[in-house]
Amino acid sequence: MRNFGKPLYMRWQTDVRATALRRSLQGLRYRDSRRVLFFHRVGDAWSWLAAQLLAEMARAYDLEVEVRMLSAMPVHAVHDPDRYDAYAAYDCQRLADAWTLRFTRSGSPPDEVLQRLASRIILARPTIDTALAATTAAWCGGEQALSQLASELGAVDEPAAQTRQAANLRELQRRGHYLSAMTWHAGEWYWGVDRLAFLEQRLAGERDSAITARFEPIRRQRAGTPQRQSLEFYFSFRSPYSYLATSRVIDLADRLGLDLELHPLLPLAQRGIPVAMSKIRYILRDAARCAREQQIDFAPRHDPLGKGVEHCLAVVHAAQSAGRGREFMLAAMRAIWAEGMAVNRIPVLRRIAAQAEIDAQSVDQAITSMRWRAAAEASAAKLSVLGLWGVPVMCLRGFDQNPVSVAWGHDRVWAIERAALGLDRPVPLPGAIQ
Repeated sequence: MRNFGKPLYMRWQTDVRATALRRSLQGLRYRDSRRVLFFHRVGDAWSWLAAQLLAEMARAYDLEVEVRMLSAMPVHAVHDPDRYDAYAAYDCQRLADAWTLRFTRSGSPPDEVLQRLASRIILARPTIDTALAATTAAWCGGEQALSQLASELGAVDEPAAQTRQAANLRELQRRGHYLSAMTWHAGEWYWGVDRLAFLEQRLAGERDSAITARFEPIRRQRAGTPQRQSLEFYFSFRSPYSYLATSRVIDLADRLGLDLELHPLLPLAQRGIPVAMSKIRYILRDAARCAREQQIDFAPRHDPLGKGVEHCLAVVHAAQSAGRGREFMLAAMRAIWAEGMAVNRIPVLRRIAAQAEIDAQSVDQAITSMRWRAAAEASAAKLSVLGLWGVPVMCLRGFDQNPVSVAWGHDRVWAIERAALGLDRPVPLPGAIQ
């Protein structure tokens, strides 16, 4: 199991002064502030939306966007590529609504033949405008529209496409990332449309961030009254994104009267799913900048992987039985991610539990019991039925206990709120969801 690293390494990845120093060093290395690389994959719905927004930013800030086409992501990047793309298409239907961007109502990626042809067209002219035109044609226009575009713009042959996309994948990894829909600028990464606001802040300086400021997830004037619903929250004590979501999920449940069900899981690394060092590094840096943006304390120093996670799972399982689950979850998350505490140490764990009114004897009994493991495995199985594997995940269920909306990521709490308030048009859940 790969560790996040020692305290000094974690501080270097997350501390605001370290971030400023890295930016200064990157400014010396990458002097062309107008050059942007966009790692694009036609079948990735998040790529399509990001291309739309990036095309607007390119015109507004005079950027030179170089498109790097990908046909796949590294094998270690995504546990299940088909489920990943199915969820992305589902997520982008509501994402496009909130960003006022174009998306198809079919809710499924184009077939492989269309993806390959669109990629060959883009590789012939790897600009953001070509990427946008070919990807839109693949998702909305079909084979005839793509063939017409190929006759106008040209297309590389299949062997050349494979060679170039393999080289682009190597470049993606060499620069330190693992996903498509990624924008690279001056040494920093920005995922999908969700992180382009950080890029625009850097580009705009003292100006208003006019393009990304249009994001409007909740239109209050249209909000209805939530019905009686339940909210399942799948999280890991090792996940910084889970930490960023925790307080907002609880606030949402309380504000809308949702019955909150906690589903703590073992982290991916303890569920037999490998996590690359590039992924660990990006997640730490990205979580740190998101925390700063949201004014959430973030100063991790000790990776809870292993005994730390297991101790927290044992205590939260016991705490849930005593009606103190959310209190312990909040206290432990803050201890790990804001206060830099080592939860693998029993005295530290007891102090954290005391904040949730759980006595030392109950802590000791919990960590000697293995009852938590069956509960964690059951939560992982339930998450898999939803078509997902990573955390945090929120599942809103109606009165009949059928899923109404599923959202993956700390930056999707708004999506659950929209669904609870009845703001979304009906969107079929991904095929993997039962």
